[in-house]
Amino acid sequence: MTKKKTYTIGIDIGGTKMNAVLFDGEKVIEDYLLATPKDSIDHFMVMLQALIEPFFERAQNDKAEVNGIGVGVAGVINYAETKVLFSPNIPIMENVEVGKKIEEIFNLPVKINNDVDCFVRAEALLGAGADSNSIYGITIGTGIGGGWCRNGEIYRGHHGGAGEPGEMIIDFDNEITFEKAYHKLMQNNSANMAIEACSGDVLAEKAYLEFGKYLGITLANIVNLINPEIFVIGGGTVKSSDLFLKETKKYMNKYIVSEEAKEVTILKNKIEKHAGAIGATLLF
Repeated sequence: MTKKKTYTIGIDIGGTKMNAVLFDGEKVIEDYLLATPKDSIDHFMVMLQALIEPFFERAQNDKAEVNGIGVGVAGVINYAETKVLFSPNIPIMENVEVGKKIEEIFNLPVKINNDVDCFVRAEALLGAGADSNSIYGITIGTGIGGGWCRNGEIYRGHHGGAGEPGEMIIDFDNEITFEKAYHKLMQNNSANMAIEACSGDVLAEKAYLEFGKYLGITLANIVNLINPEIFVIGGGTVKSSDLFLKETKKYMNKYIVSEEAKEVTILKNKIEKHAGAIGATLLF
């Protein structure tokens, strides 16, 4: 008897867009993208439903069953209640049991996770970190997020709030976090700043060097604390890594205490499309 095919739906809900995939465990069967609604939670749920409903028709046509829906959300999660506790870029989701709402619509198991943890899981299991046992992933885009995968498991921390490198204080005099400094340096538009830097704008070049310094100090702190084998970096800003990565490595080398730990490798993400959404499917 032929075993029925099984698909999983994965959704990556970011500050600007929602990316959804239908995944068979090895490859993306189908994918869709929509802007993230931010006016009300009701509008958000309507658009989320519209985003993933076509997957069920595809599964039916392929004579496959959908075993669950994995959701990655930019924010701090209450895993027991599938509730978003804090989401700086999508405040309409705060204190909403998103997972339960999706379960009620589709009558399927739903698992919810931090979006960057989903990115890290995908890269650790299927991407750049597949040959490593201790991977710290960091994404730099709309915001800055991070997560640690050790022996195939994401470390969440006692209350589920671990892995937030953007919240590290890098200017103690003014109590400025790494993420706030990043936004200030990039003037809230890293892509535009990259264009200016590549065109020879001295101030834009200096902004990227300063960012590289702060990233290097942040990664050095992470190495001194948990000593990962590799870093995997992703997000839109990584496309401009030639502008800052050399500076990052210089400051990492300066501040990492252990000579052996200085051997930590920085890799760019291998899964160029859908890493967060694929990581959400891997919750099943």
